[in-house]
Amino acid sequence: MKCLLCECSGWVCENHPDQPREGEHGCGGAGVPCPTCNSPAEGERPRLPPGFKTVLDDEDGYRH
Repeated sequence: MKCLLCECSGWVCENHPDQPREGEHGCGGAGVPCPTCNSPAEGERPRLPPGFKTVLDDEDGYRH
């Protein structure tokens, strides 16, 4: 394991940024990019978690 903050998932808990979002020690709450290993350069996007899928409910792209 390289990143101790997120356990190499690239994401930490939004409410507990010192804990990983997923995994054995994960919080399971909303996630934010890990400031240690998933901090993209300006204009770039953070690395998404494996299996991430965008869900859109209507033709305008809004989820109700």
